[in-house]
Amino acid sequence: MNDTAPHDLVVHGDIALPGGHVLRGGWMGITGGRIEQTSETPLVGRDTLHVSGNVVLPGFVDAHVHTRSYIDEGITATTRAASAGGTTTIIDMPFDKPARPVNTRERFEAKVADVNAEAVVDVALYATFPPEGDLGIIADLADAGAAGFKVSTIEVDPVRFPRIPDGRFYEAFQEIAKTGRPVAAHQENQEIVFSQAEAFRARGDTAAIDHALSRPPVAEAEAAGRLLELAYWTGARLHMVHGTLPRTFDLIQWNRSQGVSATGETCLQYLLLTMDALRELGGRAKCNPPLRSQEAVEGLWAQLQDGSIDIVTSDHSPYPLHRKETPDIFDAFAGMPGAETLGPLLYSEGVASGRIDLARFLELIASGPADVFGLSRKGRLEPGADADFVVFDPDAEWTVDDDATHYAVGWTPFHGRPVRGRVVSTWLGGCCIYQDGHVTAQPGAGRFVRPTEERAPAKTVSDTGE
Repeated sequence: MNDTAPHDLVVHGDIALPGGHVLRGGWMGITGGRIEQTSETPLVGRDTLHVSGNVVLPGFVDAHVHTRSYIDEGITATTRAASAGGTTTIIDMPFDKPARPVNTRERFEAKVADVNAEAVVDVALYATFPPEGDLGIIADLADAGAAGFKVSTIEVDPVRFPRIPDGRFYEAFQEIAKTGRPVAAHQENQEIVFSQAEAFRARGDTAAIDHALSRPPVAEAEAAGRLLELAYWTGARLHMVHGTLPRTFDLIQWNRSQGVSATGETCLQYLLLTMDALRELGGRAKCNPPLRSQEAVEGLWAQLQDGSIDIVTSDHSPYPLHRKETPDIFDAFAGMPGAETLGPLLYSEGVASGRIDLARFLELIASGPADVFGLSRKGRLEPGADADFVVFDPDAEWTVDDDATHYAVGWTPFHGRPVRGRVVSTWLGGCCIYQDGHVTAQPGAGRFVRPTEERAPAKTVSDTGE
């Protein structure tokens, strides 16, 4: 240790800079929890981390996470799992259980306090608003630090996760446009989905595959088109979440050509699984919108390659198996864990397989989500950014195993899948939070982060329990 060195920590190895350029044998100097410089020539620090044989990637940003969809999962378990997968920032959805949507400033500030006490990685927060009442809450929640507003065209729960009527959307989109924050929408046509589910159940068609068959592609595409029209006429910045269809992203691209400010995401499961997984995994493969055809999967990969899809997320929404494995698929809860596997599996199936290059991978999983949600210090290894990084072994080969995950629910839909590329260690603000299979940080190591705002000073090693 060199107590007179200019940097707190120096990292020496192959460093992935913005744009996907890898600085071979490079140096990265970290001071006060932030990157101070990158260099081709040696730097001096109080501590030096040598990562020969690995590559240093920016910490991943997972922009679609539900830490409280299942009450026994929670912020700590989800962020521990995220750290094990190389994710250093998540954006958490506002539909918390039990029936406490984050739709008031009081609830938002209470959740910020919970994040600061419970999180292992940094957390930005979505807010939402109720189907009726004063829309002045939107400006108030933006002022409190909401990274965006999440809404739905279909009702999951009348209190926690309600459907917002179109007239309310029209008014709310105008208010959200004034904040500059994105409005993110779950896009499915409720009338189509509900009527089809009723018809399937009446016929006794309740096998796992019937979940996908009863939620036809038109339900997603119609709702996507409707939301894009609302964005066009109100000036709101729309972010379309968990798109499963190439047509959804075609609609986004066409609307962009018409001047709409719109971005779109797909999720890892829609790239790696088809609806046939429902036959194999049953309720474990149930998610909304549902898994689609092989043709749709191939179309999404083509759009990843050509830039039509802006980001990839996990839509981490875990439930215990007794809520998933039901005789009637319509009784099973929809959602699956994914925070831990997002980065490694997208690298394996994308970069290692030759489908996308490293630059595109980093856009999809690091700089892209940071840009969409205004997290200016996240997603890049450059001077001024938070020192959030991943030491990654691109050649390691391993297999996803339920028993090795850090989820409270203890399972993953990707159990048994071979992977190439592994997280060796994860670093948050220059402190190691995960190393060789073990989460080394304690709850409270992570903090709440606002959009376009500097991160608070880094915590000490003792604060993170290292």
